[in-house]
Amino acid sequence: MKALVVLETLKGKVREASHEALGFARELSDEVVGVLVGKEPERDVRGLERVYVFSDPRLDIPLSAPVAKVVEEVFRREGGKYVVLAATPFGKELGGRLAALFNAPILDDFTGYEDGLFVKGFYSNKVFAKIRIDGSPVILSPRPRAFKPSQDTREPEYVDLDLALDESLFAAHPVEVKEKSPEDIDVTEADIVVSGGRGMGSAENYQKWIPALKDALAKATGMKVAYGASRAAVDAGWVDHSHQVGQTGKTVSPLVYFAIGISGAIQHQAGMRTSKTIIAINKDPEAPIFGLADYGMVSKWEDVLPGLIEKLKGE
Repeated sequence: MKALVVLETLKGKVREASHEALGFARELSDEVVGVLVGKEPERDVRGLERVYVFSDPRLDIPLSAPVAKVVEEVFRREGGKYVVLAATPFGKELGGRLAALFNAPILDDFTGYEDGLFVKGFYSNKVFAKIRIDGSPVILSPRPRAFKPSQDTREPEYVDLDLALDESLFAAHPVEVKEKSPEDIDVTEADIVVSGGRGMGSAENYQKWIPALKDALAKATGMKVAYGASRAAVDAGWVDHSHQVGQTGKTVSPLVYFAIGISGAIQHQAGMRTSKTIIAINKDPEAPIFGLADYGMVSKWEDVLPGLIEKLKGE
């Protein structure tokens, strides 16, 4: 069965979440074809039979309407059983468009695949269902960090697309984009997430100690480390919303999640409970986060973080 993978780009490079979606597609299908769209997308992806490339200067930032039309054209040429794309914010928007365009069923944000059944969390990830989804095509959008990137090293054939897209597809477009620094890794793509909450007391405390722990962990482990926050910290203006983890923020599944000064309300747990290992630091022994944590320390954060950072630095 053939799978079509939409390769989301950021500044021309294929995003890590799309490499993970490709890894999932390789588990699912014996033939995988890619779609690469952007202003000047880099042709640096492996593990596919073919990659269709569409370049357009108006797509410096991905737009779901024109990208959906490109995917529709590739599907018309190739056919296939599955259309796979990562469940990033853009991927979720694009997935909805594709489901409507193809009149196809869609399953997004799932975290597992076992014996032909998809595993997806419900009720803030308190229960997990195994789902069978029928149809052709089927739109599938796995959660970032849920699957490993493909280890297939085959060089694909690149096929350039020459399409005339209607100007109306570009009617809705961003007027301003706030770029992150190269060191500012998205929480959904990090190996380790360090999150701080209201228990840290002030913006000054959060902005000094959370980035300090993030940097120390990154240097000590060589992994991708990002900093996150509870809704209370975001609402207080300590950090912008792109770092919020929880039901009204982002859902993360890192190898390690630090919850520092976070009580662990169910809304926050909804965004991080699928983390592989959870470490909590909170002075309240009754904090709900301890019911979820793999390792917990009942302590003031200021009695822990300075020493932990020094230890990581080898001082």
